[in-house]
Amino acid sequence: MKGKHRAVLCAWNLGPAAKMVAKTGLKNSESRTRPTESRSSRNESRTGSADRRSPHVSNVGTGLATAIADYVNVNAPSGTHVSEEASFPSLSQTNTPSYPYTLKFGILIENGFNSEEVKRVTDAFEKYAIMYDFIGEKFGAVTGSDGQTITIDTTFLITDAAMHDSLYVVGGNGGTSNPGIMNFVGNAYKHYKPIGVAATGNSYIYTSDQNNLAGVIFATTNPDFENAFVSAIAKQRFWGRT
Repeated sequence: MKGKHRAVLCAWNLGPAAKMVAKTGLKNSESRTRPTESRSSRNESRTGSADRRSPHVSNVGTGLATAIADYVNVNAPSGTHVSEEASFPSLSQTNTPSYPYTLKFGILIENGFNSEEVKRVTDAFEKYAIMYDFIGEKFGAVTGSDGQTITIDTTFLITDAAMHDSLYVVGGNGGTSNPGIMNFVGNAYKHYKPIGVAATGNSYIYTSDQNNLAGVIFATTNPDFENAFVSAIAKQRFWGRT
């Protein structure tokens, strides 16, 4: 009698549990005898699939299709992308109407801030229903130069510049000692977001011949700082920034 049949007959006399074990073993034994697809076959299948898709990608862009083909190690497509010269200004982000309403920005603040200036700016924001958070090094309160305090809503560790449409760099008497403010400013700047800079926050803005500071509004050089900053917030992105 063959081995697998003998195992089933023996298990029949041992009860339901043993029967299940024997059946499972039989299935596993049978599965091991089935032919398996070789690694080379799988690679050929994957390569063939990628080869078939790359011409379709070339309809979008020849450069894109060539880069993808090189990355997945298949033949580059020979076709070219579809020629289309039509443009639709209504779909351009450049021509999108700009409004500041309901946008959100972060106020980067520390001890020694100018409470009068901060009050003027936040009043202007509330007029346009702009939402904002006071962001600090830690929870609690920060104290202005005149003794007034502001409660911190969140910290640099918890939130991120990507979660805000704009930044108001208030700073304080810490100079450039706050790495949280430096990190937020750097991220907002490279993503073309508007940045307002208080008189106490100038030290956090790095200027050079390579930076044109487009969309960066300084309180020290703009007598109508609040409104100029609101206008910049409404624009949302300054693509010409370097």
